Amino acid sequence: MIGFQKLAKLFFVTLIGLVILASTSLATVGASPDNARKTPVRTPTRTPTIAPTSVPTITPTPGTTSSFAKGFDASYVKRIEDKGGVFKTSTNQTQDVFVILAANGVTHVRFRLWNNPADGHCNKAEVLALALRAKAAGLKIMLDFHYSDSWADPSQQTKPAAWTSLGTAQLNQAVYDSSYDVVNAMIQQGTPPDIIEVGNEITHGMLWPDGHVIMGDATYDTAAQWSNFATLVKSGINGVKATGSTAKIMIHIASGDNAEMRWFFDNLIANGVSFDVIGLSYYHNWHGTISEMSANLSDMATRYGKPIILAETAYPFTLGWNDWTNNVLGLEEQLSPDYPATVAGQTAFLQAVVNMAKAIPNNQGVGVFYWGGEWISTGAEDTDGSTWENQALFDFSSKALSTFNVFKNTP
Repeated sequence: MIGFQKLAKLFFVTLIGLVILASTSLATVGASPDNARKTPVRTPTRTPTIAPTSVPTITPTPGTTSSFAKGFDASYVKRIEDKGGVFKTSTNQTQDVFVILAANGVTHVRFRLWNNPADGHCNKAEVLALALRAKAAGLKIMLDFHYSDSWADPSQQTKPAAWTSLGTAQLNQAVYDSSYDVVNAMIQQGTPPDIIEVGNEITHGMLWPDGHVIMGDATYDTAAQWSNFATLVKSGINGVKATGSTAKIMIHIASGDNAEMRWFFDNLIANGVSFDVIGLSYYHNWHGTISEMSANLSDMATRYGKPIILAETAYPFTLGWNDWTNNVLGLEEQLSPDYPATVAGQTAFLQAVVNMAKAIPNNQGVGVFYWGGEWISTGAEDTDGSTWENQALFDFSSKALSTFNVFKNTP
């Protein structure tokens, strides 16, 4: 009997050890003990290619561009606060997040706008409330129209449910009315946007299928489709302008393919769309290396002569997780070989992106916006938490990371 008890105990201890080992192994791939991390939810639509121009030299010394926007997407602040999350300074003091941002060199915040989101976040009322807080902290505002009830990007541009049955003329009117309504409300409450995106990452158009465009596609790369898409964009711009807004109009795409970038802006301009700023997303695993993107930025600046903002970028400070929601990026092979998943690595990456923007010819690089910096986790076992907490600019204790020094030290 004693021999059997010892054997049973040995078996139990061995089993526990195997469980612990398995759990530890999941640390680099899993968002929870049961759920391994998935590969990125956004995959490249085209293989990154570089422009047929020389790659500009990027030095660690900040450039001389005036009024350089150091931006931070703060769209999910209210969602996080509603789930019990707080934001803290680097010295562990809980403060309003917008005060923290302003104290850490951020000059602009970005808010996405969804028409009628299922969970109520990122709607008009919430954007207006957040804009008041941002304004009180002395921050400028970028407004990001998605023209959708949820995420809009190159892989999905779904019409708001309320607009699905609208004909062409009615759809354009809805875009005009929505744009006018929100911007006018922001002006009336004293928080006018400084920059307005008419559509989010609209590389493949928006409000599908009406405004759907795809390079080289027999159905969606036609004169008729481009006319439809351009008309929708112009309806949004006209709605903004009708409010008397003096905001800069930004057209924002996400691509690492120079041919696709040229195709998009050549066609948009040929169809009579007038805008002020080119907005580009830059994520290393979808849009190429810093050198590749630098060459494309140089080409965009030379070809179109417009200011350029890197409207989205991010990088992880860890491959760990802080809730049970799958992360977009959590595997070693998803990292750039030049930047480890550490606070120092995240800082170096953001500095390289800022330097890249500053190196755009003729001082046409006018800003960099960090995406998901606010998207911290709020519960250790939350399965509807953050897919981005390891790329936020606040650590797993909600404290501001030293990565903010990039913005703080950039003129």
